[in-house]
Amino acid sequence: MLVNATTPPGAHLMSDTPLHPVFRTSARTLRLLLLCLLPGLLNGCAALAVSLAGAGAGAGLSHQVNGTASRTFSEPIEKVDDAVRLAAKSMLLNIEDVSSLDNGILTKAKVAELAITVKMETLSPRLTRVSVTARKDILRVDGATAQEVVAQIERAIGELNVASARASPGNGISGARYMPPDTSRKQAKRKNDI
Repeated sequence: MLVNATTPPGAHLMSDTPLHPVFRTSARTLRLLLLCLLPGLLNGCAALAVSLAGAGAGAGLSHQVNGTASRTFSEPIEKVDDAVRLAAKSMLLNIEDVSSLDNGILTKAKVAELAITVKMETLSPRLTRVSVTARKDILRVDGATAQEVVAQIERAIGELNVASARASPGNGISGARYMPPDTSRKQAKRKNDI
């Protein structure tokens, strides 16, 4: 259908002439794009970020979206709690509250304008999950600080393990000494092999 000045407005939309394939593809793509974006726009920015990034990248975005850093340690909750306190002391965090949960401990601390929450959950007698959230206010979180707190807790657990190994006389570590390899035997064996 040819559109000219005498053609009524919108008449080309009602014609029996099929649209060019490029326009059909564009219309399909636009509908598909709107269909994908609409649920994200209705549910908030976290759903939008995950729907746009795809399922594979969604896990990587979860840290920035909710500001929580997690790690599971193969240590009892008592040792992890000691490590949390040691890490808080080394980072100069002010611990404001420590409370018991059904299966764990919740520690709340402050530093500068950040409110830091450390949740420890007992998964088994020797397995503890730690989740750290660093919040600036209701809407803003600091994922990098949460990750660093988890890293410092891990470091503190290592320090506690070394300290307990040094303190225990019966574990064999306190009497251990470095013995250089006996190179004279190896050199003699190599000469005989030649």
